[in-house]
Order: sequence, then C-alpha cells, then structure tokens
Amino acid sequence: MTTATLTDPATARVLLFGTDTPGSAVDALAESLHGQGTVGSLLHGVPRLTGAAGQAVEREVAAALDRQLGRDLFGFAAAGWSRYTALTAAARRTRADPASEEVVALADHRITSTTSPRVDLLVDGSPVGSVRMELTLVIELAGIVAVVRQARLVALRAGSCTVTGTLTVDREKIVQRSRRFDLPGAVGLRNGIPLLADEAAPPGPGAATEARSGAETERLPQADGAAAARARAETERLPRTGRRVA
Repeated sequence: MTTATLTDPATARVLLFGTDTPGSAVDALAESLHGQGTVGSLLHGVPRLTGAAGQAVEREVAAALDRQLGRDLFGFAAAGWSRYTALTAAARRTRADPASEEVVALADHRITSTTSPRVDLLVDGSPVGSVRMELTLVIELAGIVAVVRQARLVALRAGSCTVTGTLTVDREKIVQRSRRFDLPGAVGLRNGIPLLADEAAPPGPGAATEARSGAETERLPQADGAAAARARAETERLPRTGRRVA
C-alpha cells in the first residue's frame, strides 16, 4: 500500500492505475476483455467482425469503461455522507442561509461504494449483448474535518483516508489496490458533493398560496429525478460498432 499527500481530488483511475491520463487504463481493460473472450462471445456469428475488427470493438468497449474511472474518489462516497446526521443537519442550515459556512468534525468511519456501469454493444443498430464493469471502493477516514456550504460538502481538511479499490469486468478481477492519502491542508471537492439531493427544499414564501390556486402542473419528486440521472449515468451505449469492414 502506498501513501501520498492529497492536495487535489484523486480519481478512481489514479487509485487503480497510478495515472489520471484519459485512456491510461484502456490497454489493461482491452487485454482483459480479449483474454476472457467477452466481446468475442457477443460477436460470435456476426459476419466480418472477427480478427482486427473484433479487437477494435474490444478497445472501443474498454475506452467506454475507462471513462467511468475519471470520477473523483470522494464523489463515490456521496451516498454515505448524505446519511451522516451531522453533515445533513449542517447542509439544511447552510441551505437556509446561503451566505453561511459550517465546519464539521467527522468521527472515524468507513464508506463502501459499488457502481456497476455497463456498455451495450450494438451491431447495425441491433443489441447483441452488454459488458458490465463493477467498481467497489472502501474508503476509511480518520480525523477528517468537513466544510459545508449551500448544502454541499465543498472541502475536507486535516486527517487521512485509506482507499481500497477493486475493479472487475464481467466478474473477472482486473486490479485491486489500496492507497493511503494524507490531507495536510484543505482539499476542494470541485463542484462540491450535494448532501440533500433526495430531499426537497422547504417551500418558500407564497408557496401555500400557489398550492391553493389549483395549478394543474404536477412536479415529479426530486428523488425520482436524481435516481433517473444516476440510472442514465450508469449506462453508456456504443454507436453502431458493427460497421462493415472491407
């Protein structure tokens, strides 16, 4: 296990492959797909999609999976933090007073996150199967101080965290790595992590009057929209990979 000083958010790609260059994990993913025959089995019997053409499809699938590794490590912890009582209480107060900021000392804790994005493979517009990747992260935090503004976790200060990541493709383990990060100062979390994504804001002035007016428009609950967004984010389609090869 390696130790590093974290001054900027790290990604799952950095944890697992040691670099955050887009596409840096494609070779490893493509090699795994080829070794397992994952894509080949889906393309079995498809005319003119063997050999070099099949390898090209493998790399295209690998590139789509690689793009899922570019998310911030702490972004994967969002669901766990949104259930942390002290953080959600601070989020509600800072939502009510957008000019305020709260600093919350967190108890030592562990968050486990598993995501399972998939790539749907199409040949001449027709689906022939899917390739699923599973990324599991175990994040252990100690001595962390969180900064909350406008209902978002925007920075972490002090303390340390240890992250263990396991990446599988169609149940075949590709890589597993652990890394400890020290946080000597403040680490910003880009656009921040929303802590109340599934909780509607309280009605503002005039809301009761609007409700009594008998408006015919019905709003979907915010939680449904968030779930739909997550579902869309987990699925990526490859456009017409089965083009004819001379």
